[in-house]
Amino acid sequence: GRGKESVSSPGFFSHYKKLNPAQKKAVDTIEGPVMVIAGPGTGKTQILTLRIANILRLTDTEPEQILALTFTESGVFSMRKRLVEIIGSDGYRVRIHTFHGFANGLLREYPDEFPKIIGATHIHDVEKIALLQKLISTHKGKHLRPFGDPFFYVRDIRTAISELKREYITPVRHEEIVRKRKDAFLKTPDLSHATGAHKGKMKGKYALHLRRIERDEELARMYERYEKALLAERRYDYDDMVVEAVRALEENEELLRYLQETHQYILADEHQDANRSQNRILELLASFHENPNLFIVGDEKQAIYRFQGASLENFLYFRRLYPEAIVIT
Repeated sequence: GRGKESVSSPGFFSHYKKLNPAQKKAVDTIEGPVMVIAGPGTGKTQILTLRIANILRLTDTEPEQILALTFTESGVFSMRKRLVEIIGSDGYRVRIHTFHGFANGLLREYPDEFPKIIGATHIHDVEKIALLQKLISTHKGKHLRPFGDPFFYVRDIRTAISELKREYITPVRHEEIVRKRKDAFLKTPDLSHATGAHKGKMKGKYALHLRRIERDEELARMYERYEKALLAERRYDYDDMVVEAVRALEENEELLRYLQETHQYILADEHQDANRSQNRILELLASFHENPNLFIVGDEKQAIYRFQGASLENFLYFRRLYPEAIVIT
């Protein structure tokens, strides 16, 4: 279409003329998959908001058909503020969310797709620790419940379960991964000493490796018990929101198709911080087209949410998924 040039041109051009050539290219390339690698202080939010303004200026896209996802509420606020400064009240109509906020919106709009969460209450961190302590007190295993301090690993278990969820690894999948690792390990040709005083005993370096696998086996059991306990008590934790959103999008084709039709342009800020669950949301929403209008901005040298499971793999993952993507540095 001819777009709505008169609506946003003056505000747009006053900002656009201050950009350097690479920044202009990022704002001008409004179709297809685009990946922008930008360091701190290079105006990432400005590029993102100007690109949204440009989409609205040059196409017949409605503001509600644009989805921008970021990682913090402050990121949402600054993007919204900048956008309203550039294009006026239409900036309030663009869908700007954190991933968690986007998932929460789906829950409110399609509650039947969230059987694990609907009617349940959120479990806070202190309650989560108490629940894990209760589970540890009846845990049968020597690695996660040391004799001197049975609750020594509770916080580590909480963190590990959170990371597994953020990487979209269910208890069943985690158990399968650990089992395959153990099977492969037990096939190692020189596990034991063939001669000498320790003949038949496992070599020290392998014994340590086996201990790590056994600890992961215990973690798999603890993860499964934790999930069952949440379900029995009608509780859900913070990470479940995004995990359940992914599950809903994977299992309900009609819902996914509707959301794909609704969101014509998808933009993701601070993509270096994305974990597998969040990446899966982007991938599912963009999967209608072979070369979707998906725009990601990331800083490959900085990942403030590294503990979320974020990785430089995100960039390689994006390139593998969309080999024709335009990359702008």
